[in-house]
Amino acid sequence: MTSLFFSSPVPMNESLSILVIEDDADTLTNLCDILELDGHHVVGACSLSEAKARAEHDAFQIVISDRKLPDGLIEDSLPELIQSVKGSDIIVITGFADMQSTITAFRMGVTDYVIKPIIPDDLRSTVRRIADKKRLEAELANEHAFADLVLDTAEAIVLVLDLDGKVVQLNPYLEQLTGWTPEDLSGKDWFEVCIAEDERERVKEVFIRTAHDLHTRGVVNSVVGKDGRRYQVRWSNTTLKNHSGEVTSVLAVGVDISDLTAAQTRALRSERLAAIGQTMTALAHESRNALQRIQAAGEMLGLEIAGNEHALHDLKKIQRATDDLKCLLEEVRSFAAPIQMRPTTVNLPEIWRRVWDDLAVSHSRRDVQLIENFESCNVKVDVDTLRMEQVFRNLFENALAACHDPVRIELNCLCDGDQIQLTVLDNGPGMSEEQLEKLFEPFFTTKQSGTGLGLSICQRIIEAHRGSIAARTHPDGAAFEIRLPRQTSCDVEIYP
Repeated sequence: MTSLFFSSPVPMNESLSILVIEDDADTLTNLCDILELDGHHVVGACSLSEAKARAEHDAFQIVISDRKLPDGLIEDSLPELIQSVKGSDIIVITGFADMQSTITAFRMGVTDYVIKPIIPDDLRSTVRRIADKKRLEAELANEHAFADLVLDTAEAIVLVLDLDGKVVQLNPYLEQLTGWTPEDLSGKDWFEVCIAEDERERVKEVFIRTAHDLHTRGVVNSVVGKDGRRYQVRWSNTTLKNHSGEVTSVLAVGVDISDLTAAQTRALRSERLAAIGQTMTALAHESRNALQRIQAAGEMLGLEIAGNEHALHDLKKIQRATDDLKCLLEEVRSFAAPIQMRPTTVNLPEIWRRVWDDLAVSHSRRDVQLIENFESCNVKVDVDTLRMEQVFRNLFENALAACHDPVRIELNCLCDGDQIQLTVLDNGPGMSEEQLEKLFEPFFTTKQSGTGLGLSICQRIIEAHRGSIAARTHPDGAAFEIRLPRQTSCDVEIYP
């Protein structure tokens, strides 16, 4: 029997469930008494087989076992015991440990050795150390779980870059927002992949300032998604350091403010268009009488100069200029006015086919063809029919004006859940980067004649349907991509 020496209790922060394996009944009782002084729940077993049977019904944080048991030496049965008490720390008590068996046992997973005769304070200190370790491990696991939960649920980009600007870590929200996966970006240059060329140098300068241990916040730049779409993100950046205080990486937290930016742009555009509307209303009022007088005088003059071909030719130029001015005033007035929506449920192909049929009559002498791809798509949507006709008419007319015969316009329609995605492609010359940037700006046009309001009006109509429109160049021409929700809210009046 092993002799034990008692002393005052050692305070413990946490009680543990402990399994003691000892074939000597008195020693087993004494060990249980010592450990119970600190509030632990202690269960005894006289053999390995009994210990494994108890482990089937109870979970233990610590197992304390004599090295020599009726079943044999503990190291011979360690793999079996470890499998039975998964996650438990194992302490071996022995009076004749040799170096080789001790090393072997540690390699196999033993936490500590206690040499006989057992000093209670030493045993309890060992248990306390293990309890502290388990508490710290639990706290660390909780912190990691909390951090993972925050990273997984926060609607903000969390990005870690090394000092070369390569992606070290990112959270799931970045993928949800932009489509970039960890596999796409890990180890890649963030600036080359996700920052537009026109902003790259400015964003790199911010990164360099941050890497020099300067906290930067309120920086706004666009992040390019996997599909090429730009997202406006507001960043707050800081550094991560190692235990020596050296900067190892940059932590960037970004909030998507695309909707806010778009709302500010719409508000600014609203103010501008309201001013345009007021100006055009006054101008149209003042001009209408003058234009009518020009038209009446032109008609009278036509009668007076009948037979004079040169004079009639010049008169027709004046009349066409008058008509152009009237159209210009009406188009600008229409552009500045609010859009009133009257959505109904319709089959979308019926709208674009009706528009195409009307245009085909005026282009009957040309080699033109509309190619439709929407076989597996249910394209019933809630839209304002007249407004959508206006969109398709503008897109088709632009394509017909830009392309040389034979003209091939391809319309692809895909269903994506509650969204309809339309792509109108032509075989024309395409567009430059500068043209793409300005394409939807009011009064910008690539035509020799025209107001440059057609695509701006199309954009307003699509946005009034709670959708979006974007343009791009593809290898064979230009492409316009439209996304529309299947359902639009009831009758509304949409201001720009």
